[in-house]
Amino acid sequence: MRFLSVLLSVPVLSYASADIGFNLDIDAYAQPVSINAFTSNWHDTLKSGDKAFLQSRAELFTQNSHRQLSLLWRYDYLLDFSEQTAQLYHAYANDKLPIANQVYPLKINAKYSETYGIRWLQKFKATPLLTWAIGLNLLKGYKLTNGQIDGDVLFQQPSFAVKDIKNAQLDVFYHYDEPQLQEQQLEWHPRNPNGLGFSIDAEVNWQPLSNLALNLTLYDVYGRLYWQDVATTQYNLSCDCSLYKHNIEGELAIDSHYTQYLSTHGQLSIDYHYDAAWSVGLKSRFNQQIALWQPSIAYQYKTWQTRFLVEPQTNSLGIQIKNPYVYLRWLADDLNTNQAHRLGLSLGIYKVW
Repeated sequence: MRFLSVLLSVPVLSYASADIGFNLDIDAYAQPVSINAFTSNWHDTLKSGDKAFLQSRAELFTQNSHRQLSLLWRYDYLLDFSEQTAQLYHAYANDKLPIANQVYPLKINAKYSETYGIRWLQKFKATPLLTWAIGLNLLKGYKLTNGQIDGDVLFQQPSFAVKDIKNAQLDVFYHYDEPQLQEQQLEWHPRNPNGLGFSIDAEVNWQPLSNLALNLTLYDVYGRLYWQDVATTQYNLSCDCSLYKHNIEGELAIDSHYTQYLSTHGQLSIDYHYDAAWSVGLKSRFNQQIALWQPSIAYQYKTWQTRFLVEPQTNSLGIQIKNPYVYLRWLADDLNTNQAHRLGLSLGIYKVW
């Protein structure tokens, strides 16, 4: 379980007149414990939840009214797990005891990649009120973890000692650039794999009324990373530990070819302008796991717009400030970022000629 602790999103076509710009966008969410605890020792009060994610991108681009060309860096990390897995790991990390005679289902599904590359976005004007765009990303992958752990464990005594585990069954199958399950203790030190791939993005901007605008941005509508010489761990373990009986089948190996499927994610926003100064909006940031909705209200003063954000699902508040040259966004569920389960931060800088 790992996060990259950086946070920052700006619609790609926010300012079509900008010739050169830079966007940095990161959103993170950890349901069971704070983001800080999730990435370190889990020393935090446990809450309900079975999801965690961090998605970020940095983009240096040049554009005109017809197309955009970007240098791109991306970090995509999605983690699903059972609540019982979180409960068991939290107990272990905080020197607490498991519950005897209770079956703990163990389930973890991880999708993680780090890439960089170039992005070509071609824009089209269907009508004066409707524009759309198609983007092609050519990507170089250099980090990955992709796979799952499934099983269950039953403790006959409230203890993590092997003799107090009545029985356990575990299936492990994942690919990675670095071992995540202490495989190095078996003298397993694989080399970093090589990955090349692509993905397709899409964007639609529609203004059905003079004071109403809709925007939909989809990243990785279709995307693949093709890895070569990827390390993999594939094991099936069954154990009647109280009787010291166990069976282990599997291997540590190198797959010459492995295809990683990129998950679609994106943003949907609706803005309604009461007048020249005031507007309200509704935005959703979504990925394969969850869609987080943000109602907002904004005030325009000359070239500056200030927008106040609310995210009810995560009990988060935020603010964003923008003009034609700069964009800033901050969102959190706690002013103490070490205690925050939800964080979002954006930065945009534009040069308009």
